[in-house]
Amino acid sequence: MLEKLAGPIIGALIGYCTNYIAVKMLFYPKQEVRIFGRKLPFTPGAIPKGKPRLARAIGSIVADDLLTEDDIKQKMISLETENAVVDQIVQGLSVDLHTCVSKVCSSELNYEEIKNRLISELSSQILDSVQHMNLDNLIVQEAGKAVKAKTKGSMLEMFLNDEMLNSLIQPVGGEIVKYINEKGPDFIKEELETKIDTLGEQSVIDLCNHMNISEGAVRKIVADFYHKAIDSVIGKLIGNLNIAEIIEDKINAMNVDSLEKLVLTVMKKELDTIVNLGALVGAVLGVLNIII
Repeated sequence: MLEKLAGPIIGALIGYCTNYIAVKMLFYPKQEVRIFGRKLPFTPGAIPKGKPRLARAIGSIVADDLLTEDDIKQKMISLETENAVVDQIVQGLSVDLHTCVSKVCSSELNYEEIKNRLISELSSQILDSVQHMNLDNLIVQEAGKAVKAKTKGSMLEMFLNDEMLNSLIQPVGGEIVKYINEKGPDFIKEELETKIDTLGEQSVIDLCNHMNISEGAVRKIVADFYHKAIDSVIGKLIGNLNIAEIIEDKINAMNVDSLEKLVLTVMKKELDTIVNLGALVGAVLGVLNIII
């Protein structure tokens, strides 16, 4: 009985050991072995020896077949990703403008400096526009029309001809223009500062609400912009990333121990199955040898 079992047992043992050694030779030896200056065959192991070729092949497969431009684009424009991006942007738009500008600036001092420059530039532009309106002539014309309209049909209309109206109103217009030139800059700056401070307490969402633009409409605008941005930049982004080269460099930079751990993490069960199948095949051959 023992003699009949010896064949299958020895066959199973040989099959197990053969496949076990073959699997181990995928990774071992990790460095080439030389005896008397001659490199031993099958050293280093298959994976350490072929790591550059393996890295290049994996990089190409991932970039060309597993992680294509369309795959990345579809993931980036998926409803889940879109909602996450829109939520973050809308959340940022919900913060008051003062806080937003302060975050961009390195300090509160810089924010005040920017505000003062803005006020100075705007007040200068406003005053310049007012001065180019020829206010004195405009006041004379408009005030004359108003006086004529008020005195129409009355006794005064007979006395207030154009020449008299101009002589009465023109000095007033000149004084108004003089007052604007002297007091206008300070008045405009003060008003602008008040308006900007009030504006700084509001968020973009608040401003949109004042213009009857709902938050839902803002979300749609942001989502549309996001889709257009993805469509326009995804090709350049993938081209600049060069996924195949990144993966190849990562694998080449790994030491053999890390590479072995990576492969075993993915295929340990399959490699163990190969070893066990070796034992099974050896046992079957031993049984067949007895039968035949």
